Amino acid sequence: MLRRLKSLLLENKSARQTIVKNAFWLSMSQLGGRGIRAAAIIYAARLLGTAEYGVFSYALGLAGFFTLFADIGINSVLTRNVAQRPSEAREFFATAFWMKVILLTLTALAIVFVAPSFSNVEGAAAIIPLVALIVIFDNLKDFWNAYFRAHEKMEREAFVTLFTNVAIAVLCVAALTYAPTARSVTYAYVGSVLLGTLAGIALLRDEFVRVITHFKKEFVREIAAAAWATAIIGLLGSFMLSLDIVILGWLTNASAVGLYAAAQRIIQVLYLIPSVIASSIFPALSRAAAVHDHDAEKNLMERSLAVLFAVALPLTVGGVVLGAQGMQFIFGTDYVPATLTFQILMATLLFVFPGTLVGNFILAHHKQKEVAVWVGLAALMNAVLDYALIIPFGIAGCAAATLIVAVGFNYIMTHFAQREVPFRVLAHIKTPLVAALVMGAIAYGLSALGLHVATVVALAGIAYVCMLVVLKDPVVNEARTLLRRVSA
Repeated sequence: MLRRLKSLLLENKSARQTIVKNAFWLSMSQLGGRGIRAAAIIYAARLLGTAEYGVFSYALGLAGFFTLFADIGINSVLTRNVAQRPSEAREFFATAFWMKVILLTLTALAIVFVAPSFSNVEGAAAIIPLVALIVIFDNLKDFWNAYFRAHEKMEREAFVTLFTNVAIAVLCVAALTYAPTARSVTYAYVGSVLLGTLAGIALLRDEFVRVITHFKKEFVREIAAAAWATAIIGLLGSFMLSLDIVILGWLTNASAVGLYAAAQRIIQVLYLIPSVIASSIFPALSRAAAVHDHDAEKNLMERSLAVLFAVALPLTVGGVVLGAQGMQFIFGTDYVPATLTFQILMATLLFVFPGTLVGNFILAHHKQKEVAVWVGLAALMNAVLDYALIIPFGIAGCAAATLIVAVGFNYIMTHFAQREVPFRVLAHIKTPLVAALVMGAIAYGLSALGLHVATVVALAGIAYVCMLVVLKDPVVNEARTLLRRVSA
């Protein structure tokens, strides 16, 4: 069994096995690693309080608003091009790397000299130069990971990401013990992401030996032409996750920013789930799109969407039912006023989960330029709705703006993608929907009895899985098949 498990998780033998292997390692890196990071940030939030945590979150959010210009879609294009043209992998890596270095330099300068003029939160401007270093190192680490994904070596990505986030947890705890301030947490972040960047360089040492000689200037135009539209698509995520914080800082105060950032932190971790699935199948999807194998694409999309909805539905229902208890348990009593905001943001899972997969489908088909205008309109609408809803409704209005944009944007993108390949989005939603509603009722009843929220979550989760088994959901059958192969 150990030999079979090793073969499953460290070798690329078949399309299905490789996707499972990729999903496992991406889960370890994105969910496990980012979960460790989230735990460190939650610990920091509890010690710092809403105001000081708001300063830290605002500085990160403000810098995050500028990170769009640090990538302009290069990472996604690198993954796609290397997956489709592996013989030119090192040339693409070297060329994209120097493009990334130039963009990161310009972005860091913009963060240091321009971002402080946008800051209305006292104390944030002082740590923005440090945040610029976080942006540089984090973006380089993501660039390494994009190359690992292209070769379907997600185990290397898992190592780099886990190493980075364990470093964040250790250094954040040490920094907070020394001085519980936003500045000390920022210093810990800088050191941690630097270590992660160096770990990636060590794994890619063969590529760096040739990073100058393999540069091909003719690839610059090719990468840039594909990347700019991908960058615009990334603008929506930047607006949803960063501009909300920036506008809240303009219109409210540090405490409000801290409350919203706490609710958003949980959502950001959950957004990693569709990213894991989408990234796992992206190389295979890119290859199928390149040879116009529509049957393979349809199969990949529908099976992946089934998995995503099977996860999104119970998370959404559970988050709405147990919102107040969850916020108090995770962040403490001071953050309970963010409950409604958290519940609204949880509803975005139902649209962001499938939307992430659809976005990768559009990229695999080189159609990002054709949807760029819709992305720009969605980002603009998000900003307008933030201004319209934050003043009367506070942070809940900000969350509502995000939800409205998520619904409209992902509906349009899905309709566009189905013009290429008519895959079904809701083909397997019936059984997880029924199971999630039953689970929600059970969670509500157990909570009303006064059980601890962790106990309620565990029992409700077991009930959900049991319902899927009883209803013979296809996702359960896939899991059974995989377990039989591993244990055989």
